[in-house]
Amino acid sequence: MKITELAKTHITASQIGTYVVILFLVSIYFSTALAIVLSAVIALLWAVSGQYKQIADTLKNCPVALWSLLLFACFLVGSYHGDAPRSDAVAMLKKYRELLFIPLLLPFLAEERTNRWAWNAFIIASVVTLIGSQMMSIKLFCLESQCLPYFKSYITHGILIAFFAFFITHKAVDSKGTTRILYFATLLLCLYNLFFIADGRLGKLIFIALMLLFATQRFSKKGVLLAVVVMTVLLAGFINFSDKAARIKGGVASVSAYLHAHPEQSEQSMGDRLTFWKYSLKLIAEKPLFGQGTGNFSKSYQRVSGQEANNPHNEFFLIGTQLGAVGLLFYLGFLGSQAVYAKTLPAHDKWLAQGVLVTLIVTSSLNSPLLDHTEGHWFTMMIALCFAARIQAERVDSLLATQCANH
Repeated sequence: MKITELAKTHITASQIGTYVVILFLVSIYFSTALAIVLSAVIALLWAVSGQYKQIADTLKNCPVALWSLLLFACFLVGSYHGDAPRSDAVAMLKKYRELLFIPLLLPFLAEERTNRWAWNAFIIASVVTLIGSQMMSIKLFCLESQCLPYFKSYITHGILIAFFAFFITHKAVDSKGTTRILYFATLLLCLYNLFFIADGRLGKLIFIALMLLFATQRFSKKGVLLAVVVMTVLLAGFINFSDKAARIKGGVASVSAYLHAHPEQSEQSMGDRLTFWKYSLKLIAEKPLFGQGTGNFSKSYQRVSGQEANNPHNEFFLIGTQLGAVGLLFYLGFLGSQAVYAKTLPAHDKWLAQGVLVTLIVTSSLNSPLLDHTEGHWFTMMIALCFAARIQAERVDSLLATQCANH
């Protein structure tokens, strides 16, 4: 009787977990506090439902999850290395806790119905973000006194809308009739929002990279060449004739001034980044193998630069300064595992997984997405959502094998 009741508890917890995961995905877009609460609930339901018993199979069937745990393990080991205060090391570990979410989320997303609901939730959250941004841009409502057209920061907004545009482009190509027209209309709204409403440069850069990826995924070599030509012409027209391209021009001029030893002529955003990167390289050179230790970036940066900084706005440099070449190797392994195992997914999941990877790489080059709350949770959620297909396939194979054995 107790065994039966325990099994019912596991099933109930698993069923509740599927709904909580959907809510968690939506909360990432709009509420940091709610996302934190729901992530704790997911961890609890993962334990109560007995999913931990399948952790070995989950890691075997989805090596991306294994690499995420290994990367977190590097941060954990690094917290005992270096001279950072224990409180700083623990604070940094908490920042990277979302690396633990991939193996936790995968079992809940492996159910085909839940996976489908999650993608629908992604669409709804993205559409609300897009339309809300448009409404805020014309002052129909405001979240803050400044009335900026974003639910989150402009950097986060650009990442979310750029990937949504990539997703919609695939949907438009695969659809017909009125549905295709609706998808293309949504795509045009994404483009308008990214290039004429949002201030961030990162979102524009991610969109360009994703459209090039889309062309390689869906077109022949001639189609790719044509896509490159069209994008080059459109981008040149935007930069030369739109006043909304001022930040792009400013960024290029800022980098040029900095490289020509005129940092005082650099705008603050790009000038600060280049300064962060310069001193980060010095810190990596000091301890190239194991780094300065988890949570030791701020203290070490102030020592070599005489200035204060919380992170270098570059995930590769942030990991390199703290964990050295060993940490970078594991981060590259995490990225590489996504590239390798994305090829084993069904076509649509493969394309989206590759899109998430490109988005993560581009973002990591100009920011620290795993360190930031919204970006870190969003990336781990989307990685789990894409690679859940590997768990689905394994479950189907196991079921077929069991049926064959019974017969």
